This record gives sequence, structure tokens and C-alpha cells, in this order.
Amino acid sequence: MRVPRFPFRRTVCGGLLLISAVTSLIAERVHADDARRSVTDERANSISAGMEASVAGLPQLYASVSRSIVRVETEKNDNRTGVIVSTDGHLLVGNGFGVVNGSGSIDVKVHLSDGRIVTATAAGWSTEWRLAVMKINEAGPWPAIEVGSTQELKAGEPCLVIGYLPRGDLQYDVSPAARWGFIDRSVPARWFTTTCFPGSFEYPAVVGMDGRLLGVDGGETGTQNHAIAVDVFVAHRDDLFAGKNLDWVRFPPAPDSVYRTGVGDHPELLRMRKTADVLGKAKPPTRMSDVQLSKVRQIAKQTTVRLVSKDQRTYDGEADARWSGVIVSEDGYILTCGHACQLPGDRFTIRLSDGRDVEGVALGSNPITDIGLVKITTPGPWPCAEIAASSTLKPGDPLVVAGYPAVDTQGHWTTERLPQIDVSAVGHPLYLLWYREFNNRMDYFGQGGMSGGGIFNEQGCYVAVCIGSGHMRSEVARLQWDDLQRIESIDTAIGLPHPLRKRFVATGKAVAQSIVELLVDSRPVGSGTIVDADGWILTKASVLDGKVSCRLPDQSVVVAEKRAESQAHDLALLKIDVGDLTAAEFSDKEPPAMTQLLCAVGPCPMLKPGIVSVETRAIPPEPRWKGGGTEETPDGVKLSRSIDLHLSGTKLQSDDIIVSINGHATPDDATLTQVLETNLGGYCTGDLVSVALRRKGEAMNVLTTLPPTTGMDYWRMYSRDTPRRSGFAAVFDIDIELRQREAGCPVIDVEGRIRGIAIASRGRDETRRGPTSVLPSHIVKRVTKQLIAETTSK
Repeated sequence: MRVPRFPFRRTVCGGLLLISAVTSLIAERVHADDARRSVTDERANSISAGMEASVAGLPQLYASVSRSIVRVETEKNDNRTGVIVSTDGHLLVGNGFGVVNGSGSIDVKVHLSDGRIVTATAAGWSTEWRLAVMKINEAGPWPAIEVGSTQELKAGEPCLVIGYLPRGDLQYDVSPAARWGFIDRSVPARWFTTTCFPGSFEYPAVVGMDGRLLGVDGGETGTQNHAIAVDVFVAHRDDLFAGKNLDWVRFPPAPDSVYRTGVGDHPELLRMRKTADVLGKAKPPTRMSDVQLSKVRQIAKQTTVRLVSKDQRTYDGEADARWSGVIVSEDGYILTCGHACQLPGDRFTIRLSDGRDVEGVALGSNPITDIGLVKITTPGPWPCAEIAASSTLKPGDPLVVAGYPAVDTQGHWTTERLPQIDVSAVGHPLYLLWYREFNNRMDYFGQGGMSGGGIFNEQGCYVAVCIGSGHMRSEVARLQWDDLQRIESIDTAIGLPHPLRKRFVATGKAVAQSIVELLVDSRPVGSGTIVDADGWILTKASVLDGKVSCRLPDQSVVVAEKRAESQAHDLALLKIDVGDLTAAEFSDKEPPAMTQLLCAVGPCPMLKPGIVSVETRAIPPEPRWKGGGTEETPDGVKLSRSIDLHLSGTKLQSDDIIVSINGHATPDDATLTQVLETNLGGYCTGDLVSVALRRKGEAMNVLTTLPPTTGMDYWRMYSRDTPRRSGFAAVFDIDIELRQREAGCPVIDVEGRIRGIAIASRGRDETRRGPTSVLPSHIVKRVTKQLIAETTSK
């Protein structure tokens, strides 16, 4: 087998596996059917037994490990979770480059669960593995967690995911949130995934049921959150504690690289140098000659391939998932990205630009580093690109970018044989900092499907994997080549229902007789709970922005009328002309304690078990829109196209002229602000208001939710969240992932008692959900009684 030549000025490390062993293993993968990853009944029972056995220990486990979990707060509001890993006060932070910031001189605040606030300074980091270390400045000892190992970690083992959730109101809980699940993918000593879905920008810790740290979340990759195995930290602990740039230690740039300029005596230590201070101001990019460009284009065309998965579907389920790769050896090894989430053994149809379709199989994949290796199983030889170092590139050097967009300009899945090839140049970064990626100039914009494609230098050599936001250096590919090539089997337990779901089947079926599916303008928007047999239904108020009806347990659909509302709790009381219904009974018990086992019950019935992840507390209102992002025009107050005004999830649009809100005229900016601050002073983001407006000259009225304040960090605000999600006097959180249209359903305990109503759900889309907030039953009972009395007394 031909080893890709990698002209570094250092020794090439590690040999490659024998071709006979590789071919044998590949053949075994290719001919295994889809059942190879299914969870057998025996294993499912084993996983269920393990989860059952660990339930009782959850309170003690949380109390023990939560002492080591901290919230790291920076001046830039880049808050995330840290975990204390030494009694001297070293903190491990997942995806911590933004916190450390490469400077080693910026102190951050660290909030402990016992209320103490201390400061910490940056130590070492690794962008290759998306982790960083900081050091608490004050004297210890500090409550360090015991560090474990994933060498023997198997899919199906229970785990606790624990961290601090950033929320849209920019406030934070005093104690970390807990989610309980099990490992569903494991590549020992490298990375793993869990059934728990962390909140955005949280980067929590993952702990085994023995209380030992298994890893830290590295963030979202593709459709998954991947955790970095603690073994990576342990292997490089000394260098990280010493404040080193682990990227420099593991894959240093070439001696003649611009990154060596002015680095001093210890280049591996952290330092941020402005590129302009070292290299001067940015210069116009260098252009290739026509002859050179033609040659490079030809190499890119011949070696760039489309990878069409046989085991994954596209996000909408309409076609086979597809992305790009580049052949880098004559015997058919293909470098690609890792964020497509392919697993070892996944099968591909590999499409070449010359019209050939061949078979291939995924070898190793590292979604943390975002790199993967695929092998063509059809005999070669194959056209291949020579791999060269990327560190010798300078800002302005010409590049060629090649890949296969997944869809054409009309949005259709494309079968185009020729890759898209664009000319670009190395960007002039603000800081000349050596790390795993480099960026091109902004004259090139990638498309979906281009990920995994190639970046070629002016000699036609492959220098990086295209990963969308940047390019993964060839140095990283070479460093991880041996690991990726080993075709390790990955232990999985994917697609298994919650192991404790059976506990709630009988009680859930009974409660489901008191639940209706809520429809607004005939579309499902949530659940309602029957609170009186004469047709009184309690539901979430802020979703009722149209004609309301209910689908009853017998599947009949009836019109509903809103009779009363509690704005403070986002609850509405509906009335339907149906009697003899089964009314729900709410528990008189105090709100459930931390880690108590519960289950959300919906129509059908829907049964989703989980635990209390944050105990009952107030969630203050997140900042609400008070008139910003507008401009006065002769026609009235117009909503501007400012990026600071976030209208996603509302019925408002840019350029709308606001005539009145809830009947209060808004002829100018000052009056609009007064109405929002005074007349709507008690309203929260997500509450419904009636807005009279003119859109493109046409007068109309819309019932819409109020947007957040202008200037909010939009990544905290998602259109897939329930409309109202803050401003509650008392709610507890559960780790049950409820879709937007599943909010409003009751939550029961193992005895079948209703402990509250799920009032808010957050998440990045309909399938990837974050925390769910629940109104405790004692509040629901009180409010229900008040609303019924208010309505019947009229």
C-alpha cells in the first residue's frame, strides 16, 4: 500500500497496517447488514437493569459531583461549564478556546455551587481536541472530581451529564443542571456520545455512576453532541497544566513557517500576536498563472469525490446523505470531514468526476477534530492528491477549493458529476496563532455538501479538509492517520427507547384519558389537561394565536373557546361543549426533589421518562422588546432590517408599519416605546399581543408573540422554543426533551401522580431539545381553581 507522502521537515511517525488485514476487515464491514448495530433484546434488558439499579444512587451522586462543577464567566458573556480536576484548582473546560482566548492573561470569574466566586487564569489548550484548562488564582484546596477512564467504556452504561445552562434571560441557576441517560456510542480513549442532549453553549461534564469524570462535552457536531474522553486530558495533563498550546506540541509548524516568526524561546507556550504586527498589513492575494491554475483544477477534479451514504438519510429523510472527500493514496484512501457523523463500517457509493461509481466504507472518524477516513473497496489504482504541509502557506497565497454541493441552485438533490471548483486565497487572520484550522479570504462561500472536500495549494497538493467555517490542516490529518485507519469497531446502543419507560405504561395510560391535543388553525401546537368533567381544559396560553380546537382521547375534534387566562403563569382555561370527561387530579405533594424520576405524558399516549434536572426556583423574565430596531417614516413606525431585531418565531416582518398594539396607537417611536413599557409593562417575551399593521400597503391585524429585546445574543433565542419560556415565579426543570408542540402536557411520578404541567421547552429544532420547565402541581391547582371561579362568576 502506498503511504501518502507528507513532506514535513520532521520524522514521519508510525507505520500503516498491512493491506491484507485492512482488506479483510473492510470486507467484513461491507457485507454486514444493518442489523449489526441493532440492540438485541438481551442487551436492551441489560441496559434497563443497569439504569434501574442506578436510580436510587442519583441524589447522592449529584450531591457528590456537583461540588466540582463550576460556571465560568468571561467579560464577553461567553459563559460555560468547567470541572475542577485538581485540588490546586485546575479547571477543565470543553471547547474552551474562546474562554482561554490564547492570551494567558485574561482572568475570568468562576462561580462555585456553594456560592463562592473566585477568579481563574488561562493555562493550556488544544483546538485539536476542543478543550482547555484554567487555574483558579486563590489558594485551595478545591473540591476536585476523581478522574476516570473510558478505556473499558461500553455503550449502554448509565451516566450523568452535569453543567450550567445558559438561558435567554442571561441569568443562571445557582446549582448545575443534571441529565441522566446512558452512553450510546463509544470510541475508547477518544470520544463518545450519550442519550442526554446538553443545552447550547453549555459544554457539561459527563460522569460515570461511580462519580468519576468520563469526559467533557465538545459541542455540537452534525446532529450530535460529542464528548471528549477524559483520557485525552490525562495523556496531556502536564503540558496543559504548564500552559502550553497543545497544538504546537502535537503538530508543530514547519521551521520556515510564518507561525515561527517572533515566537521567542518557548513557542509552545500560549501567546497572541496580531498578524499585522508580525507580518505587516494584509496585501492583495497572489494569483496563480493560467497554466498553474489549469493544472491544479485538473488535480482537484480527478481526486475530489462525492460520498453518498448507504446508511444515513438527509436531514429531511428524502435522499441518501451526501458530502465530499479527496482521494489521497493510490490504493483508495479518502480524507473527509467528521461532522457528517459517519461511523466505522458505514457504506458509501463513491462517485468520481470521470463517471465511475465505486464502493467504499468508513474507517475511523473523529467528530471532535472534524476529520474522517474512508476506503474505496473496489480495486485501484486511483487518482490521488499528494498531501503537503499547510504551515508553509502565508496570508494571500492562492488556493483552490473543491467539493460537491449537495443541492443545486433550485434546491434539488444534485447528481452533478463535476465538483464545484473555486479559486481563493489564504486569509490574513487578526491573530497569528498556530492552531488546527486556517481560513480563506471571504471571496469564497461554501455550500452544504462541500464539507470534506479539498483545499489545494498552487502546486496542486492537498493542504486541508474543507469543514465549512474553516479548513482542517493536513498536519492534523497526518497526526491522526494511524488512528483513523485502524477501522476500530465502535460500540453502539443507538435508537433504544428510554429503559425505564415500562415503569410508566399503566399509570401513563390512565392519565392520558385526561389529555387532549391542542390544535390552532388545525395544526398541533401543544397539549391540554382536562381539569373538570364538564369540559374545562387547562393549557399553555401563548400558543393560542388562532382558531382553537381540541382532539379528545377518543380522537374526535371539537371547537374550544378561551374563557380565562393567567398571564403570570402562561396558563389559559378553555371550554368545550362536551361533558362526562375524565378530569385529571393534581398532586398535593411538594415539588419533586433533584434527580427524582418523572415522566411526561401526552396524547396517544406519549411517554417520555426523565429526572428533575434543576430544583424549583424563579426564572425572571428575559429582556423584552421595548421598541428598538425601528425607524420613523412618513407612513409610521417601521420595523427595520437591523440584525439586532429578532423576529423569528413571531408573525411580524421587517418593513412592517406598526399602527397599534393591543388597541394602543403607535404613531411614532416615542409612543411605541411608551406603550410597550407602560401599557404592556407586565408582558414577557413570548406573550401574545394584538398588532394592527400595514404590510406592503395592506392593512392587517395579527395575534403574535412579543420578540426579545434588540441586541440579544440570538444563539440563546430559538424559533423552535415555546413562545413564552421565562418570567415564572416558580418552575423546576426536567431533562425530558419535549418538542415545541408537546408542551402543556402533565408530568407524573412513578405512582402516577401529576406533579406539574410542562410549560416551556427549548431546543435547536424539533428533534434536538434542551431543558423543559414545569409548573409545580400546587401552583397549577391554585390557578385552575381561580380561573374557573373567575369564569363561572361572570
